[in-house]
Amino acid sequence: CNCTNRHAAPAHYLSTNPKFTGQVLGRFTPADFLTLLRELGLSATEEAHGRYFCDQGATALAEALERACRQAGARFLLKTPVTDLAPTVFEGAPGFRVETPAGQLMAPKVVLALGSPAWPALGGCDSAARLAGSLGLAHVPARPALTPFTATGKLLELCRRLSGLSVEATVSCLGKSYTDGLLFTHQGLSGPAALQISSFWRKGEALCIDLAPGRDLRADLRDPARGKALARTLLFERLPKRLAEELLAALPAELRPLAERRAAELSKAQMEALAAVVHAWRVAPSGTAGMARAEAASGGMDTRLFSPKTMECRELPGLFAIGEALDVAGELGGFNLHWAWASGVAAGRAL
Repeated sequence: CNCTNRHAAPAHYLSTNPKFTGQVLGRFTPADFLTLLRELGLSATEEAHGRYFCDQGATALAEALERACRQAGARFLLKTPVTDLAPTVFEGAPGFRVETPAGQLMAPKVVLALGSPAWPALGGCDSAARLAGSLGLAHVPARPALTPFTATGKLLELCRRLSGLSVEATVSCLGKSYTDGLLFTHQGLSGPAALQISSFWRKGEALCIDLAPGRDLRADLRDPARGKALARTLLFERLPKRLAEELLAALPAELRPLAERRAAELSKAQMEALAAVVHAWRVAPSGTAGMARAEAASGGMDTRLFSPKTMECRELPGLFAIGEALDVAGELGGFNLHWAWASGVAAGRAL
């Protein structure tokens, strides 16, 4: 249960309106959430990259939040999908009519906390887009975020041979870079680094991957003390054996003899060419696993229509939207849950 992140800030979110995101996050910080967690009788531990994990686990946190809701008077109607939402007059004042298979509900105010279409097998759906359309509200089309890459041809064959292998890597594309775990799978590439960059990748773009960040093969090849070592030996020292073997086997014909030569025998250009195999491995995914495996989705209701202080719709007073129902999607590492807390608290205070 990666429940928040110390570094929650607009730079870690996809949104067409970063200023809106920053205003909401500024009113409910990660420290505020940790205080709330303690009030619920729970605790969290910080791990790598500022990620906080609830010590008692996801189930304990979900149950604690549910208890708090029930104590506050909340009523849960399960398996009751909203089929329509429309403004109406309620008890002599503006309100909303909510249609469900179980009947009609009337309310003076409505909060849309509908998530996104990501990972439909776990409940993701397009309700936010559908209701936004029925209300005439602008909606940014959804795109899968934080989703694995798929591969075809030789890349797929390589990924399948290496399936289950994970390495620390820096994955770059279109000016964005992430350093984290990279996992080879039977379908292609996954792991935190791949999931992060997938939010920015576009069809046809190549990924540039440094398979040994912080461990410079160029420096090893140039080191006079390592001059008698074979280039392939130095490469094996930098990478897991299975991965090194695959990269050597896939070397272009002109580079294969270089791997069998001593480092001192290589020219600077030859050293750079061999180092690029490790530090600038270029691959072209065939696609992604899409919404079916996405952990989040970019897009959502246009934030320009909502107040960052209250999350209330400027065009339809009494209507609020929070979480991924809005055009805000966080990076991997607790950012999406923190956005849920921050936007939810803003709406809750306004209500």
